[in-house]
Amino acid sequence: MAVMKIHPIKTTLKKAIDYICNGDKTDDEIYVTTHLCSRENAHKEFEITKKQFGSRTKTLAHHLIQSFVPEEVSFEEAHQVGIELCDKILEGKYEYVLATHIDKEHIHNHIIFNSIDVDEGKVYHSYYGSYMNIRSQSDRLCKEHNLSVIDQETQREINEIKRRKFVSWHDWNEDKKGSSYKSRLQFDIDRSIKQSVNWQDFLDRMKSFGYEIKLGNHIAFRKEGQQRFTRAKTIGVNYTEERIKERILNKDKELDNIIDLTNNNKANSSKGYERWATKHNLKTAASTLIEIRNKGFNSIEELERGISRISIEKNELKREFDKLSWEQKRIKKVVKHIQICISKREHYEGYRKNPNDKIYMMMNRKDVEAYQKSYEEIDVF
Repeated sequence: MAVMKIHPIKTTLKKAIDYICNGDKTDDEIYVTTHLCSRENAHKEFEITKKQFGSRTKTLAHHLIQSFVPEEVSFEEAHQVGIELCDKILEGKYEYVLATHIDKEHIHNHIIFNSIDVDEGKVYHSYYGSYMNIRSQSDRLCKEHNLSVIDQETQREINEIKRRKFVSWHDWNEDKKGSSYKSRLQFDIDRSIKQSVNWQDFLDRMKSFGYEIKLGNHIAFRKEGQQRFTRAKTIGVNYTEERIKERILNKDKELDNIIDLTNNNKANSSKGYERWATKHNLKTAASTLIEIRNKGFNSIEELERGISRISIEKNELKREFDKLSWEQKRIKKVVKHIQICISKREHYEGYRKNPNDKIYMMMNRKDVEAYQKSYEEIDVF
C-alpha cells in the first residue's frame, strides 16, 4: 500500500533537497538517485533550466511523497518503486532527486522534480487529474511488486483512526475503560469466536448481540445506536475476516484475555457483569495454568528457568543480528563508493589523461576528488 501526497515548492528549494537527502534518513545517501542533475547542485541546475527557457513560473519544484505500509517493503524495493514511478509520471523529461527515508517505521520516498521539463521548458501542471494519474501509476506499480493498494474509503478510515488515537483523549479514555464501540466490538468478537463452531455460526452470534454486518472486501459491524460501520480490521491484525476464521478453527488453542475490572464502568454499574467477568478471569487463569503445564513447566521455578533460557537465546540471536547488520552496513558503504566511482570515472579519466589542464581540473575538481576518495575507501575494504 502506498499513500501519495504532492505539494509545490516556492521557496528554499536547496533546504528541501538537503532535507530529503539527509544521510541519517537515507543511510548516508545510499538510497538517493538523481536524474539529469547532480545531488549537490540540483537546485542550481533546476534554476539554469528555467533560465534557458525564460520560464516565469513561481513554482521552483514539486515535492512528491510516496509512503508504504510498515514492514511491507524492503529499503531496496521501495527505492526501486520510486525510480519506476518517476519513469512513469515524468517520462525522463524532468530533472529530479529521489530519496528513500528508512529511519521511520514506515518507509517512504521523497521525490523533488523541476517544475518545467528539459525538452521544451513545458510547465508541469499539478491538479486533481495529474494527482490521480500519479496515484494510478503508484497503485499499478504496487500491484506489480505484490504490495497492497489503498482505497479511498480505507484512507478515510485510517485518518479517522489517527484522529481518535492521537487527538481525542476522550476516545482513548473510553477505550481504556472498555466503554467505546471498538472495545465492545473486540470483546463481542472474542466471545463469539469462543462459542462458534463455524463462520456462519459466528455471524449469527454477532447478529444476536445486536450487530448489523456488512460483508465485502473487509467485514464491518454496526451496533444498535451506532452511526457508522466499523471495519473489524481497524481493531487489530487478529480481527480481519481471514484471521477470525482461523481463530474459530483453532479456538481450542487460543487463550482468553483477562478483563481488567479496575475502574471498569460496566463492572461498577452491574454486579451481574462483575460476577461474570470474575468467573471469566478465573477460567482464563486456570486455562493458562493448564497450558503452561502442558508445555512441561510444573513449577514456578521451571517456568522461570524456561523464560531465562529463552531470554539467553534471544540475546544470542540479537548479537548475531547486530553482527549481520554491521556487515550489511559495511557492504552498503562499499556499494556506495563503487557507485560514486562509476558515476565519476569519466571525470577522473579526463583528469588522468590531462593532469596539467588547470581549467579542466578547476571545472571538475569536485568530481575528481570524489572519485579518488571513494577509490581509496574501496581499496581499504
